[in-house]
Amino acid sequence: MNINANVRSLVNDFSKLKEVDGILLSGSHATKTNDKDSDYDIYIYNSKEIPLETRKIITDKYCSYMELNNTFWETEDDGFLKEGNIPVEIIYRDLAWIDGLLNRILVKCEADIGYTTCFWANFINSIILYDKNGDLDKLQKKYKIGYPYELKQNIIKKNYPLLKLQMPSYYYQIEKALNRDDFISVNHRVAALFASYFDIIFAVNEMLHPGEKKILKIIKDNNLKVQTDMEINVNNILKYTASNNVAILLEIDLLIGKLDILLKNEGLAYGG
Repeated sequence: MNINANVRSLVNDFSKLKEVDGILLSGSHATKTNDKDSDYDIYIYNSKEIPLETRKIITDKYCSYMELNNTFWETEDDGFLKEGNIPVEIIYRDLAWIDGLLNRILVKCEADIGYTTCFWANFINSIILYDKNGDLDKLQKKYKIGYPYELKQNIIKKNYPLLKLQMPSYYYQIEKALNRDDFISVNHRVAALFASYFDIIFAVNEMLHPGEKKILKIIKDNNLKVQTDMEINVNNILKYTASNNVAILLEIDLLIGKLDILLKNEGLAYGG
């Protein structure tokens, strides 16, 4: 496995800390889909918090720039490696937390609004770089299971009504926003609509959700089952969103109507 030398050294230094239980390489470098713009995603699983001063000592050795303790989504350090000025994200997680989250999704089969299986994909597709007590290996084996059919149904049940079926749906929110010339709201609701729509598509195909990047390419590369002219509809929705054109509603209708046919063909039709 070809990993940047600074990344290897950084991982080695973190692995010597008593707080660290394991380290994973995730993202495109783990799945070998990286390109020239790809960063390194390093997940450090710790039993207790690593002192900020310790993190700074290690990252200063291998990074030309580092923002410590960004907590916008998770706790992470974000910067650039000295060698090649490659972006690196170091994300800190607790083992019990990821176990509980995956148990909720895969054992209890609880769906989210969009991106339901992203953490599952992230965890089991990661490469173990360090595993103090073998806990990461045990958890990966625990959750390398077939796609639960109940989860598949629950993702559709949770996300489909929000497309257009019920009053709080994205369609009606977009319609109201267009009437008000509230174009920021239009953009926001279109993004939410796509989050729920693609959660359904990946569930139909029993494929773990890869996240928000390169979605159309991933669908095409994996020859996933989608409705006729899906990419055309998606691109038209994006085009009309940019110009705040009411034709966006017609394209959403087309997208949902063809999705209905796909779900019916798969024996997954949902009517409320």
